[in-house]
Amino acid sequence: MKASGPAGAPGRGGTDDGRPRLVVASVQGRKSLPADRVTDLERVSRATFLSRDHTLTAEEATALFADAEVLAITPKVSPVIDEDFLEALPNLRGICLHATGYDFVDPAALRRRGITLSTLPEYSTRSVAEQTLGLLLALSSRLHLANDRSRGLVHHGTSLRGFEIAGRTLGIIGCGRIGGTLARLAQALDMATIAYDIDPKPVPGVTYVTRDELFERSDVVTLHCPLPFDASPLVGHDEIRSMLPGAVLLNSSRAALVDDEAVIAAIRDGHLRGYAVDDELIGGPEVEDLLTEGRILQTGHSAWWTDEVLDRGSHMWADAIEAMLLGRPTAVVDPTVAPSDALAQ
Repeated sequence: MKASGPAGAPGRGGTDDGRPRLVVASVQGRKSLPADRVTDLERVSRATFLSRDHTLTAEEATALFADAEVLAITPKVSPVIDEDFLEALPNLRGICLHATGYDFVDPAALRRRGITLSTLPEYSTRSVAEQTLGLLLALSSRLHLANDRSRGLVHHGTSLRGFEIAGRTLGIIGCGRIGGTLARLAQALDMATIAYDIDPKPVPGVTYVTRDELFERSDVVTLHCPLPFDASPLVGHDEIRSMLPGAVLLNSSRAALVDDEAVIAAIRDGHLRGYAVDDELIGGPEVEDLLTEGRILQTGHSAWWTDEVLDRGSHMWADAIEAMLLGRPTAVVDPTVAPSDALAQ
């Protein structure tokens, strides 16, 4: 979507002094942004900063954002942004997410209402790639389980036997910013790197293969692809069963990319050696034994939670918000293209 002028232009719900109304909603509110950038935003908008430590219901959100022309929001606070939500916000013309992924946003609904969506595609690339490598090293060395055993949290006889990753093949689904960075890190540890992407970009040392070939050849499969709004899992029974016996699956994107029941069954019958996800499984008590045994490793969506990302992200978010207010939005999501199904043929 193209913005023809600043959000809040006359006739678009602007305030009396001509400045658009901005609502920023996050856990820390005003403190989510550098102090000097808050001043900048208040100069070009009528800004309201909301601090909330929970995901807002649609009812709460629409009441709080009723007059917003630009909404800046974090995933932790945001409700699902769909047709019903947007219908209650008639003045809204732009949304700035403090996130790279936007699986909780319906792009089609935005398109129908002419609302611009911007994201932060580069703020956490390195940290997520490094944490993904950490997940692999934890599974291969049983590091997380060794820690638990030394503290008496698991039986002293629990096996800590691992495997070396040197010489093994890493298959990357979605070789963009994060996937490409991970490829370089893995190559430094003597792993072979192959990838599948519907829009492949050259990455040194990476050989692109078909989707089926990637699952069949990889000792480790790692997911770095978006999840379309309201989509079914992209990795299900067939993909998992086509993986090498004893392979490992890594998921630093969203838990919903993977069919929980399929991955749990594959671990229980020994087809997969382990699964690491930077999120929470949809399942509950039925996976407690696999967590205790270290065969499933969960990190609760913490890959991006680093000093550098927090600092970099706050500045990038402020820049994106100001650009949206001034009618020059950056990193705009194309509403005519759904998030890529990186597993599509």
